[in-house]
Amino acid sequence: PIPDIKTLAKGQVLVHVSALSVDPHQRIFISPPPEKPTIKSAFRYPLGQPIFGIGVGTVAASKSTEFAVGDKVRSEGMPWQAYAILGEDQLIKLPASEGALSDHVGVYGMAAFTAYLSTVYAGKPKEGETILISAASGAVGQVAVQLAKARGLRVVGMAGSDDKVEHVKSLGADAVINYKTCGDLDAAIVEAAPEGIDIYFDNVGGEILDTALLSLNSLARVVLCGSMSTYGAAQSKLRGVLNLPSIIVKQVTLQCIYYLPHYGTQRETDFLQEMAQLVEQGKMQFRVDERIGLESAPQALADLFAGKNFGKLIVKA
Repeated sequence: PIPDIKTLAKGQVLVHVSALSVDPHQRIFISPPPEKPTIKSAFRYPLGQPIFGIGVGTVAASKSTEFAVGDKVRSEGMPWQAYAILGEDQLIKLPASEGALSDHVGVYGMAAFTAYLSTVYAGKPKEGETILISAASGAVGQVAVQLAKARGLRVVGMAGSDDKVEHVKSLGADAVINYKTCGDLDAAIVEAAPEGIDIYFDNVGGEILDTALLSLNSLARVVLCGSMSTYGAAQSKLRGVLNLPSIIVKQVTLQCIYYLPHYGTQRETDFLQEMAQLVEQGKMQFRVDERIGLESAPQALADLFAGKNFGKLIVKA
């Protein structure tokens, strides 16, 4: 049965879930515990309960003074179910806008914000530099390509199929490597970026990260955004990064980006303003791979790691 206001405690809100973001980090949360647990191992979803992630919806009932029926909201802990009871401290009220509610898990969502933080804030781009972006057709990568081009960078992307390569080119990339068919990835990067790499935006980790380190210029910036190739892998099958010695004398900076601490800051304000302007001007393409119905959610998560998605994966509940 659908909960109603009678089931709510003080400060709780009933949300009719509209759209859910399908994201790589959720793979970690459904993995078995590590073989050699660290002092602080990654969170795991509790068994017997719905998994959760970033989602948006509309307030259907409220016993909170902060939220009223009809308010549009976002949560980092939105359960994968049609209706969810959440505390007022778990919700962010979204501004009224003409766009679709699902845009807040899409073009104005976490993936695009991560691309902005990584490219503009951590990457410290300078006009004329070269940036290499892995998973360039994905939710984060597609935005990074366009933000980099808007700042006068030479953009080299990597993608895993010919149609994804063509899509990245259509976003403005100067060169795109199909990492699955290029053979020698190191040689392919050198050919695509003969003057070297000033910024490497890493979404995948593993051997691609290791290879990219070989082509970095002095004072290059490496932005570590994700490690999708290693999520869920057994520790015994993971290899370390072998080429770190090659970047020491080049004084390369490595910085990790995690979006959550930047919510509510001036950086988020700047991101929303720039994205809204680019969207309004028709200068930001954002491809969405939309799945319909909660029943499609498990397959959507599996497809994300099989490379079967094309763009930002969203489930319409």
